Amino acid sequence: MADYLCVSGCEIQEMGERRVYHLNNNSVVIEHPKYPGKTRFQFYTHSGQSIRKPADKTAMKQAVERHKKRWRLA
Repeated sequence: MADYLCVSGCEIQEMGERRVYHLNNNSVVIEHPKYPGKTRFQFYTHSGQSIRKPADKTAMKQAVERHKKRWRLA
């Protein structure tokens, strides 16, 4: 994943218990805001496979954090 990732869409589900972020490369990040640390985020490719590379996870997490900072999602 060498491209600059950004969030192209965000869904807030289950009364804020779960947030689904769609990225510009068609991958998906699922955030559970009430969960601690490592279990908070789940990363998937456009075909639904789990992402395992730490560098890819970091890039996706940074894209989500930029989106949250821009739109003031806590």
